Amino acid sequence: MVDLSRGKLAVLRLTQLSASVYSALRAHPRRLAAGVGGALLLSSAGAYALVEAQPQLPPRATVATEFDAQVLAQTAAIADADLRYTHSTTVRRQDTVQQLLRRLGVTDPEAVRQLGSDARMRALVTGGASSQPVRAVVNAQGELLQLDAMLPLPSDIDPYAVPVWRELQVRSAADGALNVATVERRMEVRTRLASVPVRGALSTALAQSSVPASVGTQLIKVFAPQIDLRRSLRRGDQVALVYQMHTLDGRDMRPGRLLAAEVRSRGVVRQAVWFASPGDTTGAYYTPAGMGLEKTWASSPLPGAKVTSPFGMRTHPVRGTREMHEGVDFAAPIGTPVPSVAEGRVKFAGVQSGYGNVIKINHAGGFETVYAHLSSIAVKPGQTVSEGQIIGKTGNSGTSTGPHLHFEFHAAGRLIDPLRMASYVPQGKPLPPGEKASFYAATAVMRNQLAQAAGSDDAVRLARVD
Repeated sequence: MVDLSRGKLAVLRLTQLSASVYSALRAHPRRLAAGVGGALLLSSAGAYALVEAQPQLPPRATVATEFDAQVLAQTAAIADADLRYTHSTTVRRQDTVQQLLRRLGVTDPEAVRQLGSDARMRALVTGGASSQPVRAVVNAQGELLQLDAMLPLPSDIDPYAVPVWRELQVRSAADGALNVATVERRMEVRTRLASVPVRGALSTALAQSSVPASVGTQLIKVFAPQIDLRRSLRRGDQVALVYQMHTLDGRDMRPGRLLAAEVRSRGVVRQAVWFASPGDTTGAYYTPAGMGLEKTWASSPLPGAKVTSPFGMRTHPVRGTREMHEGVDFAAPIGTPVPSVAEGRVKFAGVQSGYGNVIKINHAGGFETVYAHLSSIAVKPGQTVSEGQIIGKTGNSGTSTGPHLHFEFHAAGRLIDPLRMASYVPQGKPLPPGEKASFYAATAVMRNQLAQAAGSDDAVRLARVD
């Protein structure tokens, strides 16, 4: 058994001791505070004694070392170094040679003077703004070491011919003089394909597809006899193009000829391919089946002019009798240029009773046109004229009551209303005789490329001719 009497006695004694301590603390609080403070003071003294007992560290020493960097020698070496800087810019509108050189970092007065008087450098800036880069290498003193630029092409160059580009090169000689020379560079012809979705204006759609503006101009002209692309296309229509790009060292320099085109508008597909027969320097556009697209006949000698007397029976304005009016009268001031409506050969050019000064032209296909009451004549009998060529000027000669142009149209010897001329004349330039086989062979690649650009290989897009 466990003896519990001892445990109870220990608890009783502990309780009595706690009561005694508590009574003492209440009776002497100041003595308690002094005792605690003394204990803390003794602890601090002991800690100080321990610190003082530690060995002292040696004093800190500063070591000074002299370093000879030869600053002056290094500065002189940098100044004597052959530093070169490469700059690039483009020719801006109304630029001068001096302004161009300043942007390239050339500040040497002698170089600015010499190049400012050089005809080739002046030709570089007088050609107008250009996107082609002009690159130069100069030293730290602003002296020109090297300059390279492409000179602008002559304004009268054939836009579709592959030009020889002239590169301007300026080099610094050993004596410091500048040598200026031009080097001819022949460009390469590359073929570009483009698929153009129409979401608004045609010009905007072409620009968003990175098609050059000159290619867009050709596109509009090719389809002009059929449709006005600038006004007729709508959102959702599609245009596919195959065109040439002239390149130099892999860089696009200028666009070339439009080779093939397809326009899909409101469910109607129109296609065109370019073809030039041997010996033909201009060529023409045809449908894939070989039908000419370019208009060979103008709709009128004076488009937009007011008709003052139509074709048919009328009361003659001078004689007052009912007579057949064999042509159409167009109102026009004296001296208005009169063009031929189509290519042909002059049958007659001179004065005839009633007509006054008159020109008669025979055209292929059995057609004849007559231009009367002229004030002057600019062609001779037997002369070949082209469509749009000026053959004379309007007047008031012959039997006439006022300045105007009397125009007649004959088909196979019969008088036809000139306002219905378009229904009789060919709508496009026909293929030369015997050229169909070569046409199909020459345009096969373009037709396939057009199908690729349009994104399909069906029979319509491949422009099959069977």
